[in-house]
Amino acid sequence: MIDYSAAGEFAEAVQAFAMIESGESERATGDGGRAFGLLQMHPATFARFYTAPRSAASPRFGPDVSDTWSEAQIKACARFLEIHDFLRASEEARDLVIQAWNLGEHAVFYQMKRNPTYLRRWKEAYAKL
Repeated sequence: MIDYSAAGEFAEAVQAFAMIESGESERATGDGGRAFGLLQMHPATFARFYTAPRSAASPRFGPDVSDTWSEAQIKACARFLEIHDFLRASEEARDLVIQAWNLGEHAVFYQMKRNPTYLRRWKEAYAKL
């Protein structure tokens, strides 16, 4: 059983991502070997959100030497959601953030790409929690 509590109030959203990204398998690899772990993060994405500077307004989800790889990915995903103001966003904005996790922020917010299948799968996973 994976403990998502490191994600705080984002725990269920992060778990829904893990359910569809890896089937909650901590050893999963994908995308031609470029994605790994519970949340199928690419190295650059992981580095960006796990090591993002903490501010006084957002001191949470920072790296810790005692973190396992899964805990680190959980924190990175929570940080991604926090940066995008996921909990206070409109449903339309949340839908875009969910798709940005899969397609990348630039693809969704600048190239206007969408993945309705991924969004549907995430919502189905989230509804099970």
